[in-house]
Amino acid sequence: MVLYEDQPLAVNRRRGRPVGSNSAATRGQILRAARQVINQRGYQAATFQAISLVAGLSRPTLHYYYASREDIFAALVEEADLVMAGCLATARREDTLVARLSALAGAIREADVRDHSQIAFLITASLESTRIPELRAYACAGVRDFLRMAVDDATAAGELPAGTEVAPVVDMLHAIVWGVGFYSGFIENAADLGPMTRQLDQLFTRGILGGTDASGTPGDT
Repeated sequence: MVLYEDQPLAVNRRRGRPVGSNSAATRGQILRAARQVINQRGYQAATFQAISLVAGLSRPTLHYYYASREDIFAALVEEADLVMAGCLATARREDTLVARLSALAGAIREADVRDHSQIAFLITASLESTRIPELRAYACAGVRDFLRMAVDDATAAGELPAGTEVAPVVDMLHAIVWGVGFYSGFIENAADLGPMTRQLDQLFTRGILGGTDASGTPGDT
């Protein structure tokens, strides 16, 4: 759909809750439309006019439920954070670093199957929060905190070699997790992510854990 900032609205209602509307359903309609616009065009393009066109609602209706597009963005981040919190909870149930990383990748894949737009939004929101000052408060810290915990646990349990520098490992894993999320949200052929996560399992086992590769050579940490 092509969106134009100066396109006139088809409906011009007075401010106030639309007669006969369902509050929860209308909020959901607005958020789905806003997520679509932001995923496709970025936060700056997510004007009330653009969102109202996709949602099929008037701008006064949007203003009744949300005072600003930042309020809409905050609501979208809250929804997406709940999705990621579920993925992290699944990963925390595992006992080893590789099992946790594998479970996290699998949970992201399952979340993407349930709602493709949510994982895409997590990636978009992460990028937007780094480049737009007013959105920095909405940056997702949950993934990095989980990875730091997982690497700390692996170091304490002896899964990682003595002397492993935790911060660089966390940074590397953080980049990989968001790469998996980007692939899921924007690129994925649904059949591709399973084999890719299996390859990640092998990479983690042979590399980060200092195991051996197929030739029996010790891996690098």
